[in-house]
Amino acid sequence: MIALVVNPAAGSGRAAHRASEVARALRAVNEVRVFTTRARGDEQRCVHDAVQQGATVLAVVGGDGSVHHTVRGLLAARATVPLAIFAAGTGNDFVKTLGTPSHDVAAMTACVAGGRREAIDVGTIDDVPFVNAAGVGFDVDVLQRMRTAMLLRGTAAYVWTALRALGGYRGFAGTLSSGSDVPTPLRHRLMTVFANGRCFGGAFRIAPQAELRDGCLDVIDIGHVPPIARPWLFVKAVRGRHLQDHGVHVQRGTAYTLTLEAPPMFEADGELYRARSSTLEVGVRSAAVTVIIP
Repeated sequence: MIALVVNPAAGSGRAAHRASEVARALRAVNEVRVFTTRARGDEQRCVHDAVQQGATVLAVVGGDGSVHHTVRGLLAARATVPLAIFAAGTGNDFVKTLGTPSHDVAAMTACVAGGRREAIDVGTIDDVPFVNAAGVGFDVDVLQRMRTAMLLRGTAAYVWTALRALGGYRGFAGTLSSGSDVPTPLRHRLMTVFANGRCFGGAFRIAPQAELRDGCLDVIDIGHVPPIARPWLFVKAVRGRHLQDHGVHVQRGTAYTLTLEAPPMFEADGELYRARSSTLEVGVRSAAVTVIIP
């Protein structure tokens, strides 16, 4: 049985429209049962119910947030059911790294019918799992600003909000350490991103060398950048050409400790959370979730 998890709010309602097309296509492969979310994060309940009912494939129609909460449900249920993603969100950043034809219903259905199953890594921040990226700093500020009513939606809204906020963002301070390394002081940092995937914000290749199956996270730490230089750095990040810039530090590892002055807001796959304390532990779980690929 294929469990089809649908977040009707994803993509400003795009997922609700696309779900019927996906269901029709998948019924040519196997029995399909539809599980519809009722609120933010309700994918976890849907996954629990689907696993209890014997799902052999978990197909999700939605965006990065839908995938995020679906993975949380899979991990909570300790289920090994493979995940197929039919993109219907705004940024759809995770599938850009995954390399699946998630925007093509027929092609993705063919993957469900005869594609490969492969395990990928899952990052964790403050015990919150993420498949694409997590971070603190400027990206969180942008997401918080986007909570207010806007005419723009999706990637355009993120880019416009980020451009407006670039000059006035004051940064954050703290320390970042990995293993037994001496903690690196963070003063007036623009952002620190822990990347499993390569893209975020719909338009930016924040970690162009990140891999989903290497058992590591790529850390992109952007330090003090004068406001006048920030737009150019922003433009470079669209093509992933920002890593050589002064103030941008890149490392790869399996475990980090990020300590700030107070419990921060952080984002995981574009979903906002409040940290439990001023110290956040960041790690990676190798081969933790199985996905369907061509």
